[in-house]
Amino acid sequence: MSQAHPADLPAAAPRRARLAGPGIRRWVWAAAILAFILAVFLLALRTGNDQVRHAARQRLVIVEAVLRAAVDRSRSLPSVLALDMQVQSLLADPSAPGAVAAVNAKFEAIARASGVAAIYLMDARGLTLSASNWNQPLSFVGSSYAYRPYFLDAVATGASRYFGIGSTTQQPGLFIGKAVAAQGGEGSGVVVVKVDMEGLEGEWRRAGEQILVSDTAGIVFLASEPGWKYRPFRPLAAAETDRIRAARQYGDSDLRPLLAEGPPAPGGSIRLPSAGRAGRGLVEPVAMPDLGWTLWYVAPTGASLRQAVLVAAATGVACLALAFALAAASQKRRRLRAEHSMRLALERRVAERTHDLSEANARLRAEIAERERATAALRATQDELIHAGRLAALGQISTAINHEINQPLAALRTFLASTALFLERGDQATVRRNLQRMTEVTQRIAEIIRHLKDFARKTGPEHREPVRLAAAADAALDLLRVRLRAEGVTVECRIPPDARVRAEPVRLEQVLLNLMVNALDAMRDVPERRLDLCATREADFRGGPIRSWRLAVADCGSGIPPEHMAQIFDPFFTTKSAGEGLGLGLSLSSLIVRDLGGSLTAENGTRGAVLTLVLPAAEA
Repeated sequence: MSQAHPADLPAAAPRRARLAGPGIRRWVWAAAILAFILAVFLLALRTGNDQVRHAARQRLVIVEAVLRAAVDRSRSLPSVLALDMQVQSLLADPSAPGAVAAVNAKFEAIARASGVAAIYLMDARGLTLSASNWNQPLSFVGSSYAYRPYFLDAVATGASRYFGIGSTTQQPGLFIGKAVAAQGGEGSGVVVVKVDMEGLEGEWRRAGEQILVSDTAGIVFLASEPGWKYRPFRPLAAAETDRIRAARQYGDSDLRPLLAEGPPAPGGSIRLPSAGRAGRGLVEPVAMPDLGWTLWYVAPTGASLRQAVLVAAATGVACLALAFALAAASQKRRRLRAEHSMRLALERRVAERTHDLSEANARLRAEIAERERATAALRATQDELIHAGRLAALGQISTAINHEINQPLAALRTFLASTALFLERGDQATVRRNLQRMTEVTQRIAEIIRHLKDFARKTGPEHREPVRLAAAADAALDLLRVRLRAEGVTVECRIPPDARVRAEPVRLEQVLLNLMVNALDAMRDVPERRLDLCATREADFRGGPIRSWRLAVADCGSGIPPEHMAQIFDPFFTTKSAGEGLGLGLSLSSLIVRDLGGSLTAENGTRGAVLTLVLPAAEA
């Protein structure tokens, strides 16, 4: 390890001081930027909340007007009904014939026309004599409401207004009562109009507003959120709770408080429990002393908070951009000096590495070229081997082909000899008939030779076209037709006409020919010879278009021994006697099928061997 020079020691302290100075300045700048961003955020938040509060006050005026209109629309109706002669007559003599029915009909018509929930008349004891819902299952007729505050207040003061849940229908509403004096001063009663206020709550909910209405006890009885209803802002005293429960003003509600600390101050923030959207924001109340209600409007502050966050974020981005610009300007000079020294060092390293990379690149290109040559040679060898296998297959069936050609040739000679005789006799009809038959014979010979030429020509694996599977199978059977007849082989071909695969026609015929020849060889020693070709379609698992066709070539021979099953596609593997084959048929067939994008498998069926060819389907 090298030792420090004494002259370097005094310079260490000033260097540390220079390094510490920029670090402290960066922390100071960061603190200043954070403080500025916080101030901007608070200012933007306060401005946004002031705008929300102003909009809430404006909306509160409209909501109060709508609420008063809903109450005032039915406020005078009880007073008018109290002056009705039929109502007063019913109180004077409830047993008068037709009196109850007449008032029932009148109340029903007025309730339907005015849109109120119910109208009913009680006698001095609180027993309901007549009601607009007289013909409904939950009719008020015959029920006593003497304990309800709206009856007691109307009897005591002449009029009453009371919000509560109906003890019969369990539906909330505003009860407006008016004392009624019977005709002749012989009795009195109270007429009550029940106003349904739930329509206002539905409008508040649809508008996305958070609105509450509380009574003198601080209990919320109207609200845009159902979970806020019939709950006080603060815990109630025991006497207040007993009074409400005795009058069954709010039914069986548990009167759990909404807020532990009581109602919020005007302009303050509130957080209400909610099963849906959050019940939080700035609250603005307005008192309605004539009704004894307080209307609360909760304005959400999420938008102002998001706006303040965006303003603070934009300010922070601007400050950071300015700080980065200043830092970049100071660092640019140091970076240029460092880059100059690094460039010199990099140029030296590049010069050292370039030589090694050039040599490695040259070796890699040579290896790639050699591999490409080897791949091309392998492909050419495979093509030659496939072509040689095709010629070998033709050689194996050459005797049958010669017989297939010699038969029409012998027939042609016979027709020629007979035609000469018939021509000398002047039998023109027979001559024309013989000439037609000779034309058909020559066409048959030409078709056999053309088929042999097509089968023997050299093809490449890159050629693909739609091929009818039935046509390819028929072409292979044509080459084996003489052997099939000679050996008494029954052929059953079940290939649908629409079975089309994407393949090279000649190579596909070569595969089918190899499979059929192997099947015929396997059935050489069995008494009953049967060759079965069956094609089925394979669709995807959702029942969509055909993906491939499966062709099974089955024989009734002895099958494939289990110990040979894994080797039948190996090159030069054969169980035939010497001179009967090289063992390349199935190996070449498997190679051709793989080039065509398919597969070739072997298994033992119920009677003999089954070789299954799967090829991709051609588009229709």
